[in-house]
Amino acid sequence: MSFNFERKIIDFFPINKQIYNFCLIFAFFCALSAPAQSKHQRYLDYIERYKTIALQHEKEYGVPASITLAQGLLESSVGQSKMAQEANNHFGIKAYHWKGEVYGGCDSLHQVGYRKYGKPEDSFLDHAMFLKGQRYSILYEFEVTDYRSWAQGLRDCGYAEDANYPNKLINIIEQYELYAINGGKRLDGGKPAVTVEPSNENESSGRWYHRKRRDRSQQPVAPQEQSQELQPTPTPMQQGHVGSSADND
Repeated sequence: MSFNFERKIIDFFPINKQIYNFCLIFAFFCALSAPAQSKHQRYLDYIERYKTIALQHEKEYGVPASITLAQGLLESSVGQSKMAQEANNHFGIKAYHWKGEVYGGCDSLHQVGYRKYGKPEDSFLDHAMFLKGQRYSILYEFEVTDYRSWAQGLRDCGYAEDANYPNKLINIIEQYELYAINGGKRLDGGKPAVTVEPSNENESSGRWYHRKRRDRSQQPVAPQEQSQELQPTPTPMQQGHVGSSADND
C-alpha cells in the first residue's frame, strides 16, 4: 500500500526518485530539530545575562534560581516590557513605602506607581528580599530544586491572582531547562505540585485591596525589616506586587 502510494506521487509530480528521497530526509531532520527551534533566542539571551545573579540570590536568600528567572521572563516580557525598559523593574513591584524614584502612577487618581531602579540587577535584589517576607516563609520548606511546588506556592501565597500562573512558570522552566541551572532535574508532571495553606494574614479581607478595588484610601501597615542597602520591603499586600496576569489596575 505504502509503496503504491509513493509510486503514484512520483508519477504525478515531475521529480526524480533522488529528489523525492532528499525531501523525505530533510523533512525528517526538520522534525527532529523542532524542539530546539522552539527556544527563542531572546529568552536564551535573558537567561544567560541574569542566571549568575539568580544563582547568587539562591545561595544568599534561598529563592530558586529557576523561579527567579522564570518570573523575570514572564513579568518583564523577556525584558522588553515598557516598565523593564524605562524603570529597570522586572518584577512589577509597586512603590508602596518607597523613597526612591517612582515610575507611572497618578496622585490625582490615587494610582500607585512602580519602583524605579538604577539597573535591572537592583530589581532582582529587591525581588529576592521581597520573597523573604513573612507571607512567603512557608515556601522555604521546599527544596530549591522543587520548582513545581515553588510555582504553586507563589500562587497560593498571593503572588498573583491568575490561577494559571504556576503553569506559566513551570512551562518556562521546563521549556528552557531552567531546572538544570542549580543542578536540579525535570520533575514528574503527573504528580501535582504541593500546595500550601495560606496563613490567617493571607486570608484577611483586605488581601487584594490594591488589585480588586479602586478605593486606594486604605493605608498599608508597617513594612517588613530589610537591610540598609534597599528601602524596607513590605508584604505582597502592602507592596502592591502584581503578577503579569493579575488585575494590575
